[in-house]
Amino acid sequence: MDWNEFDPVADRSEFSWDDVYADADRDAPGSLNVAHETCDRHAERDPDRVALEWTGSEAPDADGGASETVTFGELRDRSSRFADALSDRVDRGDRVFSYMPRIPEHYAAMLGTLKAGAVWGSVNERFGPQGIAYRLDDCGARVVLTTPENRETVGEALEEAQSVEEVIVVDRESVGHDDVDYHDAVAGGDSDFEAVDTSGEDDALLYYTSGTTGPAKGVLHKHRWVAGVALTQKLAVDLTDEDLYWSTADLGWLTGPINTLGAWYWGTSLFTYEGEFDPAAWAALLDEYPITVLFSVPTAYRMLREEEAVLDGVDHDLRHALSIGEPLSAGVVEWGERALGVTILDTYGQTETGNMIINNYPEMEVRPGSMGKPLPCVTATVVDPETGEELAAGETGVIAERGDFPCFFAGYWEHPEKTDDCFVGDWYLSGDLGYRDEDGYFWFEGRADDVIVSAGYRIGPFEVESSLGEHDAVAEAAVVPKPDAERGNVVKAFVVPSGDDEPSEDLKDDIRDHVRTELAAHEYPRDIEFVDELPKTVTGKIRRTELRDRVPDSPEGAGS
Repeated sequence: MDWNEFDPVADRSEFSWDDVYADADRDAPGSLNVAHETCDRHAERDPDRVALEWTGSEAPDADGGASETVTFGELRDRSSRFADALSDRVDRGDRVFSYMPRIPEHYAAMLGTLKAGAVWGSVNERFGPQGIAYRLDDCGARVVLTTPENRETVGEALEEAQSVEEVIVVDRESVGHDDVDYHDAVAGGDSDFEAVDTSGEDDALLYYTSGTTGPAKGVLHKHRWVAGVALTQKLAVDLTDEDLYWSTADLGWLTGPINTLGAWYWGTSLFTYEGEFDPAAWAALLDEYPITVLFSVPTAYRMLREEEAVLDGVDHDLRHALSIGEPLSAGVVEWGERALGVTILDTYGQTETGNMIINNYPEMEVRPGSMGKPLPCVTATVVDPETGEELAAGETGVIAERGDFPCFFAGYWEHPEKTDDCFVGDWYLSGDLGYRDEDGYFWFEGRADDVIVSAGYRIGPFEVESSLGEHDAVAEAAVVPKPDAERGNVVKAFVVPSGDDEPSEDLKDDIRDHVRTELAAHEYPRDIEFVDELPKTVTGKIRRTELRDRVPDSPEGAGS
């Protein structure tokens, strides 16, 4: 396959998954190990090629101790040593979980776990002991990796997760636990450890949903998963041998491995920053490093827009920027073109789809606000969730896919009934509402349980929130239903004021008028409440359920 000549929209009928497998070193998908294909084969061909440019949460000191460059040769050796040490502690198929920041050891451990034939999972650091314990106990994890700063939190979680037999700590600073020192274990490992000969159907990754709509579910992916994520990185992210790719995603969420391992499948060099989002720090990193592709979340782009002054004087090398998590409003896309000189490409996927399977591609016309079009060999549509009937263009329904592509999940961990509940016929129901236009572009309207019904009209929150966000005085906004005696519900907006704008009744009226002129009469927010911040999940998504809890259950003035 000549990927440089392939158009993901015009040439989709000519594509086969064998075109991705053909780039693998082993006889994929029959013989396929994610770690070998994303690391070892590149180390064999060019051991000095940069795999990872890492910088710590603080600025580099005089000795350069806060930054590190890791080649594919070094990454192979470190991950192989870890795999060798791990193979004495776990059996093939056992679950190994991490709870630590974006540091080089984290990436090596992920690869080493996959080399050893074990199943890799991770928990984002923003989860507390209860969230960690639930995940470890649910899947019967055997080993946990963490850091000294996180050891106490992990210790609390282990009181409930009895399956864990060993804790491996990176740079253990003090004794007091029967822990394994990561660097001691790696030092004693064999750098010639050869990745286990797994097949595409062997278990590889186990990541949990965020649990915002019920108990978190373990989502299992096979080694064939890497073919799907590799395709997105090649076609939507448009990676080349010359790129330095900054995916800001944490390995505690599946988006981290998606962008990391999908890029490493092609041997692309990655950049990672240990610290959390900070507009000034990000601007400085874009100025200092030759980052050519940026992949982040809408919240980060909105905050950069709010703090645009940090970009003054920044000399960046971006040629692409992408987004995942929530839809991008047209205003953010237009801001990116003006302030960053690139069109921010929106993407769509879920933990269950294993990847961004509907995307905007560099070759196609971008329609701001649209999710784009499906990957080649991914069949996606909009259906009636009750019947599974495919809906016509312009009709709102549930976004659905046929689960016959490599990165589609193998099922929820030990919950086949929950897996079956996701399907109507052959269609996997995403739970996300949207529609397709006449040209096949997908448009997101919100989660099914976020839709507001007012006077018989169905109102998706995204369109209203996008309009609110384009008002000069609005930094961020979220909308939920508010009970109303006449209309059933009306739209209530929670608004974070922008900059120095002072909340007032006049400002509320101005914001209402702004939305009323852009949208239909039933969609503008009849009630506006100013807040200092919006509640968000650990991935930056707006937690609308919490906002709904702040609204009375019955119309104001109505009896109980």
